[in-house]
Order: sequence, then C-alpha cells, then structure tokens
Amino acid sequence: MKSKYFHAIIFVILISNFAHGQIQSPSAGGSLHLGNISGNSPSVTSLGASVFIDFFPWFENDVSFRVSYSYSQKVEYFLPENRTGRYYPFIKFLSLRGFIRQDFSYPFYLEEGAGLIYLNDRTFGDVNVWEIGTSFAAMIGYDFRKVNTNGFSIGLGIDYGITFTKTTASYSIFFLQSQYYF
Repeated sequence: MKSKYFHAIIFVILISNFAHGQIQSPSAGGSLHLGNISGNSPSVTSLGASVFIDFFPWFENDVSFRVSYSYSQKVEYFLPENRTGRYYPFIKFLSLRGFIRQDFSYPFYLEEGAGLIYLNDRTFGDVNVWEIGTSFAAMIGYDFRKVNTNGFSIGLGIDYGITFTKTTASYSIFFLQSQYYF
C-alpha cells in the first residue's frame, strides 16, 4: 500500500517536470506538524508529516494548486515504551487545495488555502474508513529567493480539516513547512 503512494508521488513529480507548457512555477515541499486528531472519539495529540507538490496551472496565475499526502499519529507512538498490545490512533489523507499567496513585506508572505481531502480514519483498531471532507490552511512564510528564481521558502501555519460522513473524522495541526521552487 505504501508503494502505491510513493509511485503516485513520483509520477506527479515526473509529469510536472515534463509538462512545463501547462504548469507554471512548480514547487515541492514537506512539513512536520503537531496537533489533534479525532474520529468518533475524543481528540488525541498527534505528530506527523506531509509532502506536497504545488503548481500554477496555465489558466490561472493567482491561485496555485497543491496535491499533498499527510500522515498523523498519536504522539506516544514516537516515544520509547513497551508497545505490547497497544494501539496508537492515526489518520492519513490526500488533499487537493487551492492556495493564494499575498506578499506583505517581501520576503515575508501570507498564504491561505482551502480544498478537498480524502481521509483514512484509523482512530480505533477496528475502524478503517475512507471519507471525503474539506480543509482550510493559513501560513506565514519567509522566502529566501530573489523574485521569480529557484530556491527555498519556509513557514509556520495552521491547518484544519473535517470530513462529512461516517465517523466525521477531523484534525487541527500546527506545522513547519519547507518548500523548494523549481
């Protein structure tokens, strides 16, 4: 199952490199996050990571589209302890979101986004449900590049997502993000 996600990410990266006529300003990045996850349960503190590909399509210069994969699991999973017979809740999700970037004092910028998520709720050992929902994100970033060149940016932000059916799983996270522009 993990190899499917890896192959899908590699495929999207390769396509974005060959399709420069349709895609403008491609970038890729990742983030580490800390927050809360919940399903039909009280929320638990979680730690996780995300990888994404971001691009501006040929028909739009103001809104970038971002495809991402995120994984978040209960914090205790990452701490050393006896794991015999224990279950650590987690969620994973794919998202497609649109982002607007506002430079307010270059190199500082504000980024807001919203879109759809496809979330796998695994908050209980006997729950394995895929659900559709929506998410909203905001970030304050610092751009290390000169205008319209290759390079890195970093940022701190918040992300909130909720699903609409079955277990109505949700998450709220604070993240540290790094992004490289090609």
